[in-house]
Amino acid sequence: MNKLTHFTLAALFLTSLQPVLASESASPPYLVPKLVAQTPMNTVSYISDFFSQAENKVKIQFPSNETRYVWQNMSRFYTTAPILRDGQIKPLPLSIKPTIGDVSAQVNGKTLTLNQHLDQYPVDAFMVVQRGKVVFERYNTMRPIDKHNWFSSGKVIGSTLLAMLEAEGKVELNRPVSFYLAELKDSVWDTVTVQQTVDMATGLDSTEHDEPNRDSRTNPDQAWYKWAVSLGLAPGESSATPLDVLRTMQRKQPGNQSFEYNSMNTFVINRIVEQVTNLPLNEYLSQRIWGKMGAQADAYVATSPQGYPLHFFSTNSNLQDMARFGMAFTPSGGYLVPKKVVTKMQTAGKPEIFTQAYLGKLMNESFPAEKLRNA
Repeated sequence: MNKLTHFTLAALFLTSLQPVLASESASPPYLVPKLVAQTPMNTVSYISDFFSQAENKVKIQFPSNETRYVWQNMSRFYTTAPILRDGQIKPLPLSIKPTIGDVSAQVNGKTLTLNQHLDQYPVDAFMVVQRGKVVFERYNTMRPIDKHNWFSSGKVIGSTLLAMLEAEGKVELNRPVSFYLAELKDSVWDTVTVQQTVDMATGLDSTEHDEPNRDSRTNPDQAWYKWAVSLGLAPGESSATPLDVLRTMQRKQPGNQSFEYNSMNTFVINRIVEQVTNLPLNEYLSQRIWGKMGAQADAYVATSPQGYPLHFFSTNSNLQDMARFGMAFTPSGGYLVPKKVVTKMQTAGKPEIFTQAYLGKLMNESFPAEKLRNA
């Protein structure tokens, strides 16, 4: 995790690369309005039919014409579990600084201001919070009350709760994963520590971008794909549970050699939190953070057929509450995530292994000055 300050980037939500779902000559003909909430019923019916086809369900994770609607309406396509707010709503006062919109950066080889980027690229909404005040916001295709999928931004939820449990002496990161998850005993997970799993440096195969082919998301023979099938996220039939699939993974190299991005690691972390607390992750999140941060609304998370909350890709909330979650790591949010936990997040990880595999190299090319690390 990069250094957290009072200056919190709340969200950058992406939609499809085209403003039109289909041309007027297409069958069926329809246009999507600028505000996704005003999508006409015939378009909603088409998109629902499209994603009811098993081979299309996996496409929800990729930007497309159809997912422009889906990413603001995930509860139409998955069974969900609630993340409950409680108490008084924490105000987010406005202190707009228009000059933020004039900040420029290189985007695909072009110099664009933030406002130009938000005008030209498929961004649903964007907000910046500084010292507890909203200093910049844009809503392009969604309303402040609309909920949007966080995708992998939600990965921080389980790791944060795990870090809080570790600080309270309820989890030991040097223990093997199988110490906490009995279903993984007598498998390769006997040799993988919780710390290596948090660092995404397990040394196991079937990562999300498994090298050299990087075909985990599309190759039915890959354990990652079989795991996605077991969770109802990819087409196919299987009697295996997600943990059954995890048991089939093999060691590729020693742990701590390279950062290898893998949602399976986040899934394991989340299951450890549930095992230690004896609560579903969405409920524990409600008790420890969401119900205490002054959220404006309940959030929700998609669930698997087994009832697992899939926080590694499917937490959904409005933009202001995503900002309040970010503030939970800062003084302006009252350090709901204790400061010592935040400090450990800021200083943990291993920068030297971050660029040793595909995604770390890719991210380092995009942010070469950031000294990224796997924490």
